[in-house]
Amino acid sequence: MSKVRERTRSPEGDLPAPTPDAKQWVVYTQKREGAPFKWAGTVEAVDTELALQYAREHYGLDEACVGLITYEHGDSVDGEYSIGPLVPQKADGTDGDEWLVFTLAKRGGNHQTAGTVNAPDAATAINRGTAAFADGKACNIRVVLASDVHETTDEEMVIWRTHDMTYKLAKGYSKQVRSKWTRIRDNPAYEQYQKEDIETHF
Repeated sequence: MSKVRERTRSPEGDLPAPTPDAKQWVVYTQKREGAPFKWAGTVEAVDTELALQYAREHYGLDEACVGLITYEHGDSVDGEYSIGPLVPQKADGTDGDEWLVFTLAKRGGNHQTAGTVNAPDAATAINRGTAAFADGKACNIRVVLASDVHETTDEEMVIWRTHDMTYKLAKGYSKQVRSKWTRIRDNPAYEQYQKEDIETHF
């Protein structure tokens, strides 16, 4: 064995506290004020603050959005996944905690926020959510305790709202290319170039 490998090091003082294990957080984005929050994906983070930060940096830059919400993956409870639209049922009541209700329009799609209900437990929240929001356009109801859902503030989102990220999208890329071409060519010349380019390559 080499002398380098034979050397051992002993730490001085107490070892630092271990880093907490990361948890999975589900992220929903809001495209415009007043619109529902739609499922965007997940991030791995050790706490709420980092989860929101990672969500802003990842999903806030990937697409234009004005707000984000997140919750730990294990905090959501899903109802039955129906092949067809759920049948609205009668389930009245306002007792219990507040639950945020998500609906799924079709299997294979993404959940989005629909509203809130009050219920003493998840099963009751699903029943009341189905009664309130299964209007023949949802095949699944998901509920999360409102207290477990965390949302970005206006101050936290301002940088992502004002930063132009359209160049990342196909329509934005086309807009950027057009603006560059029209600096040296007029619009009719660019239109002719685009037409010839499409005919040549497609």
